[in-house]
Amino acid sequence: MPPTPSVSPNDRVPVLVCPLCGHTSFTPAGRSAGHPVVCCDTCRLHLLNPQPSEAELMEIYHPTYSFFGAGPGAEACVSRVKQATADHYLDLLARAGVPAGRLLEIGCGDGDFLLRATQRGFQVEGVDYSAHSCKKAQAKLGASARISCGEISMLADRREAYDLCVATDVIEHVRQPATFLRTVFDLLRPQGWVLIVTPNLESLTAKLMGSRWLEYKAEHLYYYTPRTLVRQLVQAGFTDIRILGGKKMLSVDYITRHFVTYPVVGVTAVLRWLRAILPLAWSQRPWLVPAGGIIALARKPGVESPPRA
Repeated sequence: MPPTPSVSPNDRVPVLVCPLCGHTSFTPAGRSAGHPVVCCDTCRLHLLNPQPSEAELMEIYHPTYSFFGAGPGAEACVSRVKQATADHYLDLLARAGVPAGRLLEIGCGDGDFLLRATQRGFQVEGVDYSAHSCKKAQAKLGASARISCGEISMLADRREAYDLCVATDVIEHVRQPATFLRTVFDLLRPQGWVLIVTPNLESLTAKLMGSRWLEYKAEHLYYYTPRTLVRQLVQAGFTDIRILGGKKMLSVDYITRHFVTYPVVGVTAVLRWLRAILPLAWSQRPWLVPAGGIIALARKPGVESPPRA
């Protein structure tokens, strides 16, 4: 496990060792929201180095982070898209033969995925760093779901408790992805599944937009390709790894709000114009689009222990 240097909350965090291959040589590869992006010379994993300070990340993760601020309609817009995307992911899981069971979502946000999962027969739990989001998720799901506020490490005592762990748009945010995946591995029962979704550095949108790629954000600490993500999963002990594409449900309204929050010269203005001329129902309707991500499904090997007498 790569060491984490001891720094104050206001200091940026240097990455001394690649969390994927353990090597220490990096080459500059660009910038993400003003932060240096480097590429590991050995495994080609891209990452911010140094990473933002704890103080910088706390400022980014404000209470309305999950829905583009507190503007009119923002929360409803995000919820529509998140629930439509949840249905898409749940369809992929069903087609892959993943049965309903006990599900933990890491980074559950406001609970939209968990809400749709309960409608598919899953018994759901969630954990999120944001107390604001946890409160909203609990209200949305009711007393039948347990929502925990904090990091995944707080669940470490629940070894082999879950049939499925879901982490969509999470792994790129964590400081220690290898430790994160190993914790997920321990939480799963033998033959349990993990669903990971993260931006794809080799996607068409990344190649077309270059340095203006919408996923270049200060809070995105790592940038995976299918090859590096598979290697990270194998390193954590997972097998039967499948890449299930990279599509998600997005609406013109959602995309516009994203580019208003993270402006790109030219793109933001065009999207604002497009949203203004479209009928409201069209701009708000989610569509399945290639969104520049990686959807990875992997399994924990092993044989389940026989039930206790």
